[in-house]
Parts: sequence; structure tokens; C-alpha cells
Amino acid sequence: MMDEKMNGLLVSLEKELEGFALLSPLERMRSEIASVKRVLVQVYGLFDVSGFSRRSEEIGFFKVIKPRFYSLLILAMERYWMELERPIGVGADLSSFYDRQLDHIARFFRQHEFFYQYYRLGGVELDEQYFVKDTIASVLVNSDVPELDPSYATIGDYLFSKFMALERLREEILLEMQGGGSSPVVSVKSKKGRELRWTGDASNLIEILYGVFETKQFNDGEVDIADLVDVFERVFRVNLSNYFQRFAKIKQRKLVSKTKFLDEMVVAVAKRIDDSDAYVPSWAK
Repeated sequence: MMDEKMNGLLVSLEKELEGFALLSPLERMRSEIASVKRVLVQVYGLFDVSGFSRRSEEIGFFKVIKPRFYSLLILAMERYWMELERPIGVGADLSSFYDRQLDHIARFFRQHEFFYQYYRLGGVELDEQYFVKDTIASVLVNSDVPELDPSYATIGDYLFSKFMALERLREEILLEMQGGGSSPVVSVKSKKGRELRWTGDASNLIEILYGVFETKQFNDGEVDIADLVDVFERVFRVNLSNYFQRFAKIKQRKLVSKTKFLDEMVVAVAKRIDDSDAYVPSWAK
């Protein structure tokens, strides 16, 4: 029950954060941080963070639950600082910019190499040192870890959160590089001059994206999924940087169809066809 509640909060939060993607870097960061902090207060309220009844519960909270949310706060800040450094223009300057950002991420992982491997391999041996409050675990942690509030944080949950955030930022950077990253955003307008952008749920667009990819509708199938993601983002003006995770969530659906939106489209189009085939008396034409 608690896992479902946490998943629900996380999905709702990520959907809210997607709505800030087109804001200016500063406004986006402010909005994202405010949203994450608000949800973190809700998360803290569901657990007795001041005094867990069981050690395993405390470790589970700081190792698994909190980083899923707190990493989004760190991601917002890291993305903001990255955008401040982004050069205006294209070509070599932008390529060099991407390389510097990836080097920055790789450097952090190297600085915390032992604990990063502990994170990636799912280690458990040191959990009581790194995911329990009021413990001293400085032996394997570099000094660049900030001072943390001992009431709501552990060294381990901060590092796990930052690992998650930087891995996600790296994925966004690589996606931009694969798609060129420097092409201007396409403004799609009708002949009437009405500007169009995707306002539906991003998950719905993900279903369409994978549908046209798997049925090889572009370039006789000689494209990567990342190519389609980049084009869809630019044409529909929507952030699909976490498309892989979203598709993973689609595959995990249990209460609704895994192809929920595509099913709805089939019904809607079939109804439109049936309605257009319906007999219309001459006087009503």
C-alpha cells in the first residue's frame, strides 16, 4: 500500500514538473524546487522520520524512498547551472559545452567511485553506516558532500540522490547530442496562423512514438528511437527526456491497458468513421 502511494506521488510530481519545461531556466528551477519541496513534506509526513520504529524501515526510507524524490530537486539545480553555461549558437562551441558537462558528471562519479559502485551494484553491507541518522560515515565519502540536516538526511541518501540526478542529466545531455541538440525548436502553425503544441499527457505521445517506431513508419525503419524522440520534442514542443522511464511505467500498467491511449484513439477514430457513414437525409445536408 505504501509503495503504491509513493509511486502515485512520484508520478504526479514528475507530471507536474514536465509542465515547467518551457519556462526560462530560472523560473523552471524555482518552480521545480518548490514542487519537490512540497511533495517531500508530504513524504516526510507519511513516515515517522524523527524516530523510525525499525532500523530496516529507516534504511529503506533513506536508501530507496527519499532519493527518488530528492534527486529531482538536485536535478533541477544541476540543470539550471548547466543552462547558465550553455553557449549561444551551434557547432564546436555547443559540442565542447556538452563534453564539459559530461566531464563534470564523470568527475563526480570518480570522486565517489567506491560509493557509486555500491549504489550501482545494490550493496547492503554498509547500509547501517550510510542510511541511518546520527551515524558517522566519513571514511569513504569526499569532503564535497554538503552539511546535512541530521533530522531529515543521511550521507547515503544525499549521494544516492545526486547519483540519480546526474545519471538523468547525463541521459538528457546524450539525447541532445544524438539529436543534434542545436536545432531550433520548430513552431508548428496551421494555415490560419494558429500555433500548435502538444498539451496532452506526455505518456500518450510516448505510446504514439513507440507505435510509429515499431511499425517502421519513418525512413523505412532506419532510425533510432532517440531520433524520433528528438523530432517529436521539437515539433510538438514537449519534454520527452525521460521517455525510457515513461515507457517502462507503461509496461508496468496493471489497472489499465498498457496501450490505453492507442486504444482510446482506435475507439475515437472508429466512431468518427461510423458517424460519417451514418445516413443523413438530404434536407439536413
